[in-house]
Amino acid sequence: MYIMVVSKLDFGEIMQACKASYKPFEGTVEMTRKPASLVDSIAAAKKDGRRPVIAEIKPASPTAGAIRTVGDPAEIAKEYAGAGACGVSVLTEPKYFGGSLANLQSAAGISVPVLRKDFLFDLSQVKESYYYGADTLLLISSFFSADSLAAMIAECRRYGMEPLVEVHDRDDVERSASAGATLYAVNNRDRHTLKVDLRRTRDLAPAIDGTVVSASGVSTVDQLKFVLSYSDAALVGTALMRAERPGSALQNLIW
Repeated sequence: MYIMVVSKLDFGEIMQACKASYKPFEGTVEMTRKPASLVDSIAAAKKDGRRPVIAEIKPASPTAGAIRTVGDPAEIAKEYAGAGACGVSVLTEPKYFGGSLANLQSAAGISVPVLRKDFLFDLSQVKESYYYGADTLLLISSFFSADSLAAMIAECRRYGMEPLVEVHDRDDVERSASAGATLYAVNNRDRHTLKVDLRRTRDLAPAIDGTVVSASGVSTVDQLKFVLSYSDAALVGTALMRAERPGSALQNLIW
């Protein structure tokens, strides 16, 4: 598996490549499944004393290259859920993260909500995500105008999903709020330099009216406690995927 490793991400270039290669999903979907609520799961974790963590299945990243061979995504997803995760994130983007829709489908159906992470941009990808078992999906605010983001959010809600909208700065927050977002991911990684600064969560969270997830750069209990003092949950991927036993590593963070 070849993984693109870079020193910065050009989102304009990524979007062009995604649009050029994307074939609209045309499968038939029966809307009989009710997606689980990530917001409710975060609240439940807080209530029973867990530090709310969305644990990620991430085979690779554009900064680290290959991280872990994921033989059975379902096994890792169940391990995360059993360890107390309030959600499981599954990368489906292949070029930079080594993900796939097959991984999503394999991990879906566990006892906690499953998040699809990818560079999503088309309304048909909402139906595709539902079809492959996602309970929610990531929308990167900077990929959209306020109107197009609002349309994506509305389509997610039509399928019973509340999307996690990623923001990097106050412009993203304002765009997302005007589009009707209620569930936000503050990305602590600078989109240009790819450097991580956990203070981004501290700085942006007060401007957000909704549930806040701190994403990127958390690997220790102290870091988790720091971001959770400003947010409702944290998304942790690389640190868990590098651990010999991801579930045990997650337990050490949560409790």
